[in-house]
Amino acid sequence: MLNMLRMDLRRMFRSRMFYIAFLCLTAGILIMIIMLHTITDPELREQAIDAGMKFTTTNDSDFDEIRQMSETEALCSTIYSGGFFFVALYVVAVLFICSDFSSGFAKNIFSYNGGRWRYFAGKMICMSVVCAVWIAGSMLVFRVICRICGMYFAPDEPGVYAAFFLGYLLIGAAYMAQGLFLSVMFRSEGTGIAAAIIVPGGILIVMVESMLGNWGLSINDMTLYGCVQNMTGYLVQGDSFMKGAAVAGVWLVIWSAASLWPLYKKDI
Repeated sequence: MLNMLRMDLRRMFRSRMFYIAFLCLTAGILIMIIMLHTITDPELREQAIDAGMKFTTTNDSDFDEIRQMSETEALCSTIYSGGFFFVALYVVAVLFICSDFSSGFAKNIFSYNGGRWRYFAGKMICMSVVCAVWIAGSMLVFRVICRICGMYFAPDEPGVYAAFFLGYLLIGAAYMAQGLFLSVMFRSEGTGIAAAIIVPGGILIVMVESMLGNWGLSINDMTLYGCVQNMTGYLVQGDSFMKGAAVAGVWLVIWSAASLWPLYKKDI
């Protein structure tokens, strides 16, 4: 498994999609920081209003609340709370895994050592490493862009940074297990990309929630998309960390088990 993992990591970190996707995340952070800087700076806000931009509020206390956010709170408002981070991660994962089947690489691996379990473990560890690198990289990029744009957010306690990193890493691993299942089951890049937009992007959950709302029902807290919102709620509002982490852990087990089933199909 270690040889397979080294090979996967080498392929991943040499691929252009890894860096292109992270550049997209960087662009997302930059755009959001510019927007935050624009709405919190009185002069820039007036210029934006003169240029035709409309704001939902003109209350200075609302803008003061933005300026008083901590680093993790502000970073959550850029690429995490809306699911953009996990959409990018999902796309990279499904393209990476589907390429194994389209190129015949997976068939050669299985015929060489038959290690379905080792293949699964290697892919999950590889994508978890990618997720961890991106989370750490996003925190660094966020700080650098804030300094360049003249924005300052109060630093958090070490425990909050740890919860930020581990919480989103756990959610990312659960999404990767789901992506692995879909990639192995359908072996279609188009299906994987569509799932990346619909599932981590929240489109599916929002549609289901709107229908269930007619009967006063909600499943949001039981979904991975809801886990992202709960994790953001912990960092921003001080809600329970375990609320989102526990649900993400359950989904990680479920999708991991589901991923192993198609891997043991005889036609691979």
